Amino acid sequence: MPLTRFKDRLRVPPVLRPTCDRQRSPATLAVHMVAHRVRLHSELPPTDVWTYEGHLPGPTIEVRRGQHVRVEWINALPVRRPYPVTAFTAEDPAADAAPDQIPQNLPGRGRGRVNEAVAALRPWTVVHLHGGRVAAVYDGWTENGAASGQTILGDYSNDQRAALLWYHDHAMGITRFNVYSGLAGLWIIRDAEEEALGLPAGRYEIPLLIQDRNLDTTPNGDLTGRLLHKVEDNTMEFFGPFTMVNGTIWPHLPVESRQYRLRVLNGSNARTYRLVLLDGNGRSVTGAIRQIGTDGGLLARPVSIPPAGLVLAPAERADLLVDFRPFRGERLRLVNTAGSPFHGSPSNQAPGTPDPTNRLPYPDVMEFRVSGQRVNDTLVLPERLASFRRLPPPDVERLVALVEEVDGMLTLHELEPVSVSEEHLTQPTIAVTGESGVTTRYRTVAAHFRDTTNWFVAHGSTEVWRILNLTEDTHPFHVHLVQFQATSRDKYNVDGFDASTGGTTTPVTFVGHGTLDANETGWKDTVRVNPGELVSIALTFDSYTGRYMYHCHLLEHEDHDMMRPFVVMPAPVLAAMGDMAM
Repeated sequence: MPLTRFKDRLRVPPVLRPTCDRQRSPATLAVHMVAHRVRLHSELPPTDVWTYEGHLPGPTIEVRRGQHVRVEWINALPVRRPYPVTAFTAEDPAADAAPDQIPQNLPGRGRGRVNEAVAALRPWTVVHLHGGRVAAVYDGWTENGAASGQTILGDYSNDQRAALLWYHDHAMGITRFNVYSGLAGLWIIRDAEEEALGLPAGRYEIPLLIQDRNLDTTPNGDLTGRLLHKVEDNTMEFFGPFTMVNGTIWPHLPVESRQYRLRVLNGSNARTYRLVLLDGNGRSVTGAIRQIGTDGGLLARPVSIPPAGLVLAPAERADLLVDFRPFRGERLRLVNTAGSPFHGSPSNQAPGTPDPTNRLPYPDVMEFRVSGQRVNDTLVLPERLASFRRLPPPDVERLVALVEEVDGMLTLHELEPVSVSEEHLTQPTIAVTGESGVTTRYRTVAAHFRDTTNWFVAHGSTEVWRILNLTEDTHPFHVHLVQFQATSRDKYNVDGFDASTGGTTTPVTFVGHGTLDANETGWKDTVRVNPGELVSIALTFDSYTGRYMYHCHLLEHEDHDMMRPFVVMPAPVLAAMGDMAM
């Protein structure tokens, strides 16, 4: 261990509650992006980071449902100071190296090269309220960045269910570096339905923003504290060895022997977590945890987390009720069992065991230190937590394929069925044989962010989007503007897809129904799509109109063209556009 585990106490971000000066006026906030120096661990030198209001993570902004809030996002980052992240590409490990000799995901640079283009970056930022129902002009469109000294206005109606959202940078092409530098914070919406449950609050409600980090080293191997974004030649994703919770590496939290509400967010660039809580003997105590909410707020009913642990891909959130009463005087470890890149498969390692060959050299996340004193805690959750409605049958269905090109570029292929009159086309097509046995050929109509916008959505309509994963890794699929419902997770044989042509030699074929975890049946804005899966989501576009985005939330993928636009329009306008808009 290069640093002492569980030495430092967990930091809890300060809370900002906007207030208004006049009745019916919007509440206002001014949030500054500023450079700061923080200790990620007490044994490290201070680290240069970019922050919101000098805090890592940024302040938690807490609002009421329907509270109108205007935020001035002020870019006060310094122009003349070096970018706070060193970007480094490590050499491929030798093909004949033994697994325990492969220097993947370890502290420091290893052998390779510095990305000088990142070293030359200057502050350019834009803020996205992830999970928010936001007018298009305030959604944090990726190209609408602000330079140092400039301000972007955000106007947020917060007209949605109580939920844990988050705000983070979304600047075109450099989101992975700006978020990694520290530009992320939590946003909590409260409402009466949630408050009626009497859930743990105040110091018994703890936000946990989990992120992985790497740090540079001196020539003799000492950690410098400087942020290091290291990727390998054979993968563009970042997987750091150190797990940071609320800006501290491997923290501990003293808790009373009572129930706590933990609001968990995976804010990592690319690492997926499978979280398991272990007692002092290394035994899993996942039975002490119930999940009561997900990305879009409360579930209809409390559910148990999966026996193998709680899986959270980047941007996914979990609202957990953890009962510490059976563990008076004990120390509990929260560990990660998911290797990287994540494929959706179970771990072969015992929980808490290092797995360096799968880029998990240090599986620890944090520690809970339970008081030995008895506490009177009488909270009993009702069988039903919140109102919930299933979305109506769709007006439109769409299909998008997740594709890795031969050169490693990852793209989103928007697909349209090939009509009988187009069957003579020489363009490669993707043939899909569904559950019914019927085979449909599709052509790619867009694959890059700069390609023509094809998806025009009628305001007020419900659509089903089907996401087919033709790659070898799990992708978290995120849609701006809406909270959606995952409706199915099906398995397909994708061996017939040829990445070199972008088409199929034999059809991609349905092989069986998969299952959605119980905690995936609520409102979501990000859903995991594992290799060889077709995941269907239902979305109703009943709030704002305008231009939005959907994308993979692996930030390295998002920055490397795994992002596409869509436009929501009034239905009569869409009808007037004619067939060219469909």
